[in-house]
Order: sequence, then structure tokens, then C-alpha cells
Amino acid sequence: MKKILQMTGILFVLFIVSACQSNTEQEVDNNTDESQDTAEENESDVTGEVSEEPEEASGGDTSYEYEEQEVIGEQIAEGEYDIVVETDNPGTRVMFYEIDGEKYYKTVFVKNDNRLKIIDIQNDNGQIYNDTI
Repeated sequence: MKKILQMTGILFVLFIVSACQSNTEQEVDNNTDESQDTAEENESDVTGEVSEEPEEASGGDTSYEYEEQEVIGEQIAEGEYDIVVETDNPGTRVMFYEIDGEKYYKTVFVKNDNRLKIIDIQNDNGQIYNDTI
């Protein structure tokens, strides 16, 4: 009787351990799938988003590629900025305004709230604009 209880206990412990391992493997597989999906999304966000031609941040042309660019042009110093879109997903759009590869401003546009944040990177002035548009 004692041996039967010991064998039952051992089988029970093995059953529990094997059940825990199978969940762990599924979680690892799920995490791997999610990280692959995220990597693919990031690749699609990065490709083809660099502006070919420099765009003037403030100028006479009133046609803008993005809805927040008019406000950005009013807030930042004049210059021939290259606009580099770092991310543009359904929730936010992050852009850098550069001259000769040197970053001057970072903008974050939260699409759901229509909130625009402009950060002066070059002069260390920090956030220079934070409002809804």
C-alpha cells in the first residue's frame, strides 16, 4: 500500500511538471511569433519613409504631406529641413527635422488625440510645443 501511494505521488508530480513545461513552450512560441510580427511591422514602418527632397518647414507652399506639418512650420526656426519619418503607425507618427543628417527637432503626433509635441534637440531647449491641433 505504501508503494502504491509513493508511485501515485511520483506520477502526480511528473504530470504537474510536464503540464507546466508544455505551457512554457507555448508561451515561448507565442512570444517568438509576436516578436517576429513586431520586427516585420518595424521594417515596414522604416522602409520608404525618408523624404527624397528636402522640404521647407516654413514656406509659401500650403500643401503638406501630414496634417501636423503646418503647425510644425509655425513653431520651428526657418531652414531647409529634411523630414525623416521614424515611425508612422495607427496611433502615433514620429518625425525628425534634419539638416545634413544632423537632427534639429523631433515631433510626436498622437493621432487619436490630435496632440502634437515638438522637441528642440539641437539647442537643448526641450519640449517647445505640446498642444492639440
